Amino acid sequence: MVNASCRNGLPGSAPQPAPTGREALPAPVPATFATGGPASSQLLGAYLAIENKIVTLEFAPGSMLTAKQIHQAVGFGRTPVREAIQRLTLEGLMEVHPRLGVRIAAIRPEEYPRAIEPRVSMEPLLARAAARYAGPRERGSIGHCMAAMLECARRHDLHGFLHADKALDVVISQAAADPFLPRALAPLQIHSRRFWFHYHGTNGLEASAQAHAAACEAIRAGDPEGAFQATASLMRFLLLRSRAL
Repeated sequence: MVNASCRNGLPGSAPQPAPTGREALPAPVPATFATGGPASSQLLGAYLAIENKIVTLEFAPGSMLTAKQIHQAVGFGRTPVREAIQRLTLEGLMEVHPRLGVRIAAIRPEEYPRAIEPRVSMEPLLARAAARYAGPRERGSIGHCMAAMLECARRHDLHGFLHADKALDVVISQAAADPFLPRALAPLQIHSRRFWFHYHGTNGLEASAQAHAAACEAIRAGDPEGAFQATASLMRFLLLRSRAL
């Protein structure tokens, strides 16, 4: 069970104090999604529910599932689940096998650093742009996510930590106002979270939270170069972890 305090926060909302209540972080909207309308909402909900089950290994790596099993597991209808599967297949998390079902992508240790290496170059650029262009609401949301990650790390709440990390990635992408980088980074970030869940669990969670917090503070302070350097340091930390298996 995810601690409610670790999921408190409102990406895209006005600045608020550090999370202490019981409200959950709302479902973040990835850069690849257009919002508006019930069909879009259903697709987003199905996508995020399936993604979460893949990242947290509820859908075991390498397992074969039918579309019926998937939509029953996530509680969404056939159409949004089918469209979500198509998106997750393009992102390398699922493989569709006609007449057989959907295979969850295997986890291979040699692919872990390959998911981090492109982020080493791209994420600092995104953070620098976010520090330059973020408005007060986005800076407040980044503060919420940062506080949630620190609290979840302290509690060794891996699910809550990854939920806050997902929200943080989305709000930084929104703040950066870059039409290209978030689309390239989003699949890599999802794979990275799954690798972390599989290989590290709660080991190193507090160090990761502190590294994220340094980047968040620079973005919130409107310090583009500080955000670039802090995010580069965070990416080096993650890359070293990925190569130490």
